[in-house]
Amino acid sequence: MAEMATSPSLYDLLADALPKDAAFTFYHYSTPPTKSTPLFAAPPHAKSERTYCESHFLAASIHARDSPNAAAPDELLVLAIEVLLYTTKRLTTIFVSKADSTGYLSLLDTGRPQCGSPLKAICGIFVLWLTKERQREGRRMVVSLFARAQDQYLFPASIENKGKHLLDDKELVRWWCKALDPLLKEYKEEEAPKSLCERLSAAAGSLPSSSDYTAKGYLVIPGLEPHDTLRYYTPAPAPGASRRWTAAHPLLQIAPHPAAPPRCLIPHFPDDPKARFLDELDDELPDRGTDAMTKEGGTPSRSNGQWKSVKTLDQFWEFMAFRQECSSGRIVGFIWIVITPPKPSIPEEDDSQPLQLSAFSQDDAQSTAVLSQLGTPKKKVAKKARRRKINTNHGPIPLVLPRIKSSSSNLSTLSTGSQPKSVPECGPYYWWPVKSRGTVVLTSKEYNRAHEVLLQQNFSTRAAASKSTRRWKEEVAVLGGVINWGKTVVGSKEFKPAEGTGNGAPAVTLVATKKRKPTESDGVNTLSAGLVRKKPKK
Repeated sequence: MAEMATSPSLYDLLADALPKDAAFTFYHYSTPPTKSTPLFAAPPHAKSERTYCESHFLAASIHARDSPNAAAPDELLVLAIEVLLYTTKRLTTIFVSKADSTGYLSLLDTGRPQCGSPLKAICGIFVLWLTKERQREGRRMVVSLFARAQDQYLFPASIENKGKHLLDDKELVRWWCKALDPLLKEYKEEEAPKSLCERLSAAAGSLPSSSDYTAKGYLVIPGLEPHDTLRYYTPAPAPGASRRWTAAHPLLQIAPHPAAPPRCLIPHFPDDPKARFLDELDDELPDRGTDAMTKEGGTPSRSNGQWKSVKTLDQFWEFMAFRQECSSGRIVGFIWIVITPPKPSIPEEDDSQPLQLSAFSQDDAQSTAVLSQLGTPKKKVAKKARRRKINTNHGPIPLVLPRIKSSSSNLSTLSTGSQPKSVPECGPYYWWPVKSRGTVVLTSKEYNRAHEVLLQQNFSTRAAASKSTRRWKEEVAVLGGVINWGKTVVGSKEFKPAEGTGNGAPAVTLVATKKRKPTESDGVNTLSAGLVRKKPKK
């Protein structure tokens, strides 16, 4: 916790990653952690993990330099990214839900971005900042997303803008792997599995610190072999060095019950191809549609939780290759970054912990109940005083005084999202520090309203995008009870010379020059006029 207080802010990290003298305005709003449906389905005869969800939305805009009104230039949204943060007692999951651009970044007139794509830097820094700020001691953290190429996600009609550069499916997978590479470099590389003696000697040594966290990247592309997946993520820095990425999945590491059926090992994210396939496979369960399975993450009561068609995780990924999202001629990449603590903490046992998968027999349960009744004396229950029934048929009418509330209503506090309502900063299932919240904190209902307003706008032309940006800003300001909630950041990253010119020598450039005739001072041997033979003409 002490390291988080001295960590740089989000806007300081963005200023160091953006091109020099490039001005961006960022708008960040979020929601408090609220109880949500579990990510992982519970095994049979067990309870689901208590899960909290928190939403973050970051948008970036620019001011066009060639605006007709120089005093008030047009403000245009260029990027938006939505991140969902799920927390349990043992795991923190950062899920990148959506990310989209409008194509108006070229109006900033920064030239060719020699220091990398600004949009890629913004997405990578935002995920890195959330990971650093929400790192809990002794808890594992997972960054998860799926890369699927589409025309537009968050900005309607932005596909009609000719300046929008669309990445195909292969380029998008590489783009996200490169965007998450800085996150991997912030942590140490995972070591090879040690023997029991080595682990005991390491445990007897010095205590692990927060800098001993390790990270590893995972990539799965359904339909491709592992050796074909190597071309999509960053290779090893040296020929003999180990890779930070692997063509596999970490579901057995992050699942709460690794020995449970496959449906309990796959997280259920919103608008995820895996989640849609999970819902279809759950129809094979015999108790589908009962009260125990009406909610997401429900527990089957009349079966062992096994599907009829898919028995293992390997079969699940094989069947995913034939899904519509993965078999329509385009690839879909599932990406994970797993951050492992040096010494994971063991949560205390409570009623939220799942029960054992092997249930007791009926005779054992009955005998246990009889022993508990014989061993514990019965407590005397105090009888409540019976209220005398008021006779309303005849007689005087009784006087009933109205109840007056001593505390004022909290309707006024619900409308302002900058001050959260009765949500503690720290709890056993989440950590919600003030520094990592959005500039505006909205309720879930207000957050959905701000999202709907953005999806109702038009970003096809520059004039429409400027008008839509202004409407969205004003609507969120009204929902949050603030006036100016944007933060302007000016980039400070300068152009770095290409590799091979780092010794101080200027870069070699090719310039077209006119040939100079040789002179006698050059010391060149020339032939006399009589020894020159002319070439015959054809």
